[in-house]
Amino acid sequence: MATTIKDIARRAGVSAATVSKVLNRKDAFIGEETRNRIWSLARELNYTPNSIARSLVTRRSNVIGIVVPDILNPYFTELVRACDDAARLRGYTTILCNSDGIAENEEAHLSFLAGHGVDGIVLSASDVVPNADLLRGLGIPFVSMDREIPMLDCLAATVDTDCRGGAFQSASYLIGKGHRRIAFLSGSAESSNTRLRLEGFREAHRRAGIAVDPELVRCGEFQHSFGHQATLALLAGTRFSAICCMSDMLALGATVALRESGLRVPDDCAVMGFDNIYLAPLLDRPLSTIDRRIFESGRIAIDALVDFLDGPERQRSAIVLETSVVERKTA
Repeated sequence: MATTIKDIARRAGVSAATVSKVLNRKDAFIGEETRNRIWSLARELNYTPNSIARSLVTRRSNVIGIVVPDILNPYFTELVRACDDAARLRGYTTILCNSDGIAENEEAHLSFLAGHGVDGIVLSASDVVPNADLLRGLGIPFVSMDREIPMLDCLAATVDTDCRGGAFQSASYLIGKGHRRIAFLSGSAESSNTRLRLEGFREAHRRAGIAVDPELVRCGEFQHSFGHQATLALLAGTRFSAICCMSDMLALGATVALRESGLRVPDDCAVMGFDNIYLAPLLDRPLSTIDRRIFESGRIAIDALVDFLDGPERQRSAIVLETSVVERKTA
């Protein structure tokens, strides 16, 4: 039978209320000897807090849900790790849900998380348009990351990367290296992430007085498979000397396609990524990319959510993280 607070209280010769205060670290007015005795007994008796009972009292589960479209993408792997680290520092645990970038899956995950009593949700970047009616109906505080989303009452914060600025930096860097025909690879043409990045790409060309060839713009998925496929298609149909990839996974696929075609990176074709995932500097030829501060964005998202939970009357946060060029060996 599981040990209870009453069992510890009986062995320690104190009240259950005193034990509760010590175990919840609300023991400023309790003597050190008593505190030490209670903690010693808790360890000896293998006491485990009853999170369900605690949540009935506090109306908190101290659990945060995280929804990502593709946990196999190292960007989301790093983001989840950052969120989980930050959550533990704030006294929370996390539940991870993977939607595969499918709207129905995301909605099912949101309902599941609500049914299991999470205190809040982090909705990471995705081409899925979130179901505003569902979010409004669930009423669970959430943070939106790099997504177009309406201003709902339950929206705790938006944490966005300056995707437009990052794409501008990427294209400007390549133009500064002398490239004039630069291919552009990104996710869905319908997504806000791609739209913003394409705007930045075009703005860099406009400022340099260079026309963007529509034949060099390919949109599909932020996946290495699309990067590979799109690069092979470009090589079969047109000329270019550099590729501006809007994710590091796209860049990995592009470099494989270039190598399979007998081309050298960056001598025959330069490649820029976007994200700065942990794998980027570990490749045979370290990837030049745009740093979007993945770990920092995860920490900020969790802190914004927990701060909102602690004081819902606080003004909602709207945070935009700046990007920077990381010079390595592919561009």
